[in-house]
Amino acid sequence: MTDQPVEEQSAPTYGEALSELNRIVAAIEEDRFDLDELGGQVARAAELIRMCRDKITATEVQIQTIIEDLDE
Repeated sequence: MTDQPVEEQSAPTYGEALSELNRIVAAIEEDRFDLDELGGQVARAAELIRMCRDKITATEVQIQTIIEDLDE
């Protein structure tokens, strides 16, 4: 085993997160995960939902700030 640093993955874009979430949901609906995988996939789906919500909230704040600046 080597002591090389692990590359950190950057957070997915909103579109990437939504696509992955849709794939997970479709796979769950079609029973493509066995019981050993299901818990991990549900946890990943929850993480993706949180990411999407955070991105939506950040965008709403950004847009609201822009609108407020226009009103001044």
